[in-house]
Amino acid sequence: MLPLRLRTRRTAAAVAVALAAGTVVGACSSSEGSPQAASEPAPAISIDSDLSMGTGDGNEPSPGLSEECVALQEAWAETNRALAGVDEEHPRLLVAGIRAAHRSISSVEDTAEVPGWDGMTAYLDKAVGAFEDVDPDDDQAVASAMTLAVSDVDTARATTAHASVTEYLEAGCRG
Repeated sequence: MLPLRLRTRRTAAAVAVALAAGTVVGACSSSEGSPQAASEPAPAISIDSDLSMGTGDGNEPSPGLSEECVALQEAWAETNRALAGVDEEHPRLLVAGIRAAHRSISSVEDTAEVPGWDGMTAYLDKAVGAFEDVDPDDDQAVASAMTLAVSDVDTARATTAHASVTEYLEAGCRG
């Protein structure tokens, strides 16, 4: 079993992929190149909590978009804002952020044509399911649940799915 610190970092790295919208950041590691640094998770993607999908002042959707596209953009931005608050040091925030993101991404119907939407929903489904019977104040239980539920393959798929959704929505819901 991995030490708590490493499990927590793996948890944060796995969750961070669901946040993908901004810049790539490296995982925590020692600058001295210690052996433990080599076992740290791969770089994760973080999100700007001010994510918007419009061309106006950042708060308004692009003019001429369909109501369906605006609803998708709003749900996607809300999903990302919910995940922006996750913090590996605060398991309650991590669990609450994932649950809020799941509610947001699941709130929109007719997403079959959005490339990657199903992949992100599946990723968040797994994470929410992992926390079903977990005390959100128990950092070991939260880290273990996430580590067991979400694999590196899931993380890679979620990264690709996130990029696809973002690209589609930024293009005004045109493939």
